[in-house]
Amino acid sequence: MRKHEMVFMMTLALSAAACLSGAGVRPYRLYPPAPQALGPEQVSTLALIGGGTGVTRGQIGLTGTQFVDDKDVSSLGGYFELLPGCHIITTPTPPWSRYGGGAIAARWTFALPMRPGHQYRIEVRPGAPMWSTGRFTIQGYESDLRGKQTREFEPATSPKDIEACNKEAGAYAK
Repeated sequence: MRKHEMVFMMTLALSAAACLSGAGVRPYRLYPPAPQALGPEQVSTLALIGGGTGVTRGQIGLTGTQFVDDKDVSSLGGYFELLPGCHIITTPTPPWSRYGGGAIAARWTFALPMRPGHQYRIEVRPGAPMWSTGRFTIQGYESDLRGKQTREFEPATSPKDIEACNKEAGAYAK
């Protein structure tokens, strides 16, 4: 790995860690006000993390409109707090992926059965060789409050994925 690629990857990792740990950044609450403040063990957090160039609205390289449960959150940054349950996350195609060969999806949809006290992130990363072919990967991850990764998620491919999310999340949704 070349030096500038190593620096880029370390910067991306540190940005993600700072975002997920809440280091000076407060997540935007995407739920109605509660009579009492909810603690981190009662809510789920979501971070949208991309792998492009530049920082746009609290994200790295993700531009355009993002939706969380059909709500446009594009002007709210890339770090959110939600109540546990099934949440549908829609992300745009990063601008750098439009170059090179191959079919490009207009956006990706994730059906995430979010558990209380867990952190979720959706990462878009360029594939090798970087930038020249437009290849990239997109993946969803779940971590517990200690930061231990507990699950991975692929984009939803059919309504059955959303049904499965709702069924799983029914056990811990309030």
